[in-house]
Amino acid sequence: MDNIFLLKLILAFLTGGTWVLIATIIADKFGSKIGGLIAGLPSTLLFSLLFIGWAQTPAIAVKAASIVPIIGGINTLFLVIFSSKIKRGLLISLIYAFALWIILSFLAVILRFHNFNVILLGYVLMFSFSYYVFEFKLKIPSIAGKKIQYTRQQILLRGLLSGLIVSLSVLFGKIGGPTIGGMFGMFPAMFTSTLIITYLTHGPQFSSAIAKSSMISSISIVVYAVAVRHSYNSLGLVYGTVLATLVSFFSGYLIYKYVIKKVRYQKSFVIYGH
Repeated sequence: MDNIFLLKLILAFLTGGTWVLIATIIADKFGSKIGGLIAGLPSTLLFSLLFIGWAQTPAIAVKAASIVPIIGGINTLFLVIFSSKIKRGLLISLIYAFALWIILSFLAVILRFHNFNVILLGYVLMFSFSYYVFEFKLKIPSIAGKKIQYTRQQILLRGLLSGLIVSLSVLFGKIGGPTIGGMFGMFPAMFTSTLIITYLTHGPQFSSAIAKSSMISSISIVVYAVAVRHSYNSLGLVYGTVLATLVSFFSGYLIYKYVIKKVRYQKSFVIYGH
């Protein structure tokens, strides 16, 4: 295992674990809207593209960013399936969601889309379908947060669980070969760990609300990929990353203010497991 990849694996564990830990604690306190917003912002993608540009070239990172909208579209469907099956239990909902994700990701890897306009169109169609199902079929409201007294063990477990899921997806992407590796490059590790933690902490209703907000917020991930396609070529790796991050996070703010904030709100929920 080369040193650069080992460093990437360690950073994936640390950044993934920290990001999900922050997202779930914020969700506990401020509710599913803010928690979903944080979970849906680019984090592992930011470091993944940065490492690709560093270890190889910015041009290759731009090429990798071009497929991100398809990844984003598949992940919105992952969240829909998870939420639609959540009443049957965490394990069942994850099995259904992963099954769909594996099939669609395999197709995406095999088909190897090259036309970016087609890729964007595919994302828009999948996102629109997912939003329609969340809003008009599942009718999932947002849920307010509630004060929780944490123990060190709870904080440590959250960080370890999420960091492990994120780093394992990076590892499988490395050792899985061209097809399996490409599939795991799409793996929704941040979403998975966030959904598991919120389900175990608050139950299925809150986890579904997080999934909905995360799905809407994940537009900022696609915005980041589009920004990288332009900023890496014109500004280089470091300044391009800074600009793309600022653009993406600003888009997240706009998404929250004009979309997520207006979603139906439920002011109370039952806390499970406490």
